[in-house]
Amino acid sequence: MNFTSRIIIVCSLNIITISCGNNEGTILVNETENDSIVTEIVTPTNISEDVDAAKFKELIESGKGLLMDVRTHEEFAKGNIQGAVNIDFNGEKFNQSIDSLDKENPVYVYCQAGGRSGKTKDILLEKGFKEVYNLTGGFGSWPY
Repeated sequence: MNFTSRIIIVCSLNIITISCGNNEGTILVNETENDSIVTEIVTPTNISEDVDAAKFKELIESGKGLLMDVRTHEEFAKGNIQGAVNIDFNGEKFNQSIDSLDKENPVYVYCQAGGRSGKTKDILLEKGFKEVYNLTGGFGSWPY
């Protein structure tokens, strides 16, 4: 199979994937020894959700994972969700603290209103964490 034919096949696979609504997968194209092309669509296994207080409560009560409060130490001291670990988003050791966590365990993250925890969710996913949940509206929306 010549180079032009291979390019046409790869482009066709991309068009098919996009038109089928699979914009979250990656197409891997491998050539075998006999010049045939093998394709595989790899879908990310990371879970990332913004959830309301009721769902957040349900998730943390499962007992699996880490509950993370990314507010300042002063905010945390005024009130927090029981069992939360305080890792200040604006603190000097934020990245160091994040890097020491187990990426395989779910992380349930919140701040005061949802901004810092939303950014934290993105950072955790970039660092390879498998499952991250953000409390929509933050601690301010926590009625429990």
